[in-house]
Amino acid sequence: PREVMLLPALVRLSPLRALLERSATAAATQLQLQLRPGVSNSVAFTCEGKQKQWYSSDSAGDDKAEDEKESDVRSELLKTSMKHVSSLGFTMQAIQAGGKELGYSGAVANIFPRKESELIEYFLEECREKMNSELEERREEIGEMRIRDKIATAVRVRLKLVAPYINVWPRAIYVMSKPPNAPSGLYNLHKLVDDMWYAAGDKSTDLNWYSKRMLLAGVYTSSELFMLTDSSPEFEE
Repeated sequence: PREVMLLPALVRLSPLRALLERSATAAATQLQLQLRPGVSNSVAFTCEGKQKQWYSSDSAGDDKAEDEKESDVRSELLKTSMKHVSSLGFTMQAIQAGGKELGYSGAVANIFPRKESELIEYFLEECREKMNSELEERREEIGEMRIRDKIATAVRVRLKLVAPYINVWPRAIYVMSKPPNAPSGLYNLHKLVDDMWYAAGDKSTDLNWYSKRMLLAGVYTSSELFMLTDSSPEFEE
């Protein structure tokens, strides 16, 4: 049969076929490396077809500088966007307004893949840092309080930071309650209550460590929700 007659030829061609396949793979890989940012054009292949890559130190340095520049832009944009939150809320419009104030086009808001949730997270982290700073400044005063008063003081300090944005805060709660953002919201809440207990001098290492933070998380969230409907002066209630 024809197939049997061609078999010796196919056997002889097998090594050639394997060599051609390795060469094609090597060429394709080299082309990808040439098109990939941060990788030099120097690519060598051994006889076994294994590839070696040499990354240009200059290119790596450029990538690092570019990442740092983007991080600076993000931080500056988020900080500036907070100026517009009172009127526009925690929205993409606030980020776009911040971008325009800095001289960028409105499209700069697209550098935040998770959209307005990243602005909310920036605010939460900023509030946590401000709370810790104030509690540290008042360490001696707080140190003389009872545990419950220490925690109450920390809660008041944190709620006070939300007060200027109370009119737009319901939307922030809604955004962070969405399934994609819920893990981040819970993580930020955990860091918040952990800092409060740390400021109160908590040194527990047993199961009380967990129960204290769970209870405080419930107290804080319920206080924040009540604050949304509190019409008393300076949120005294």
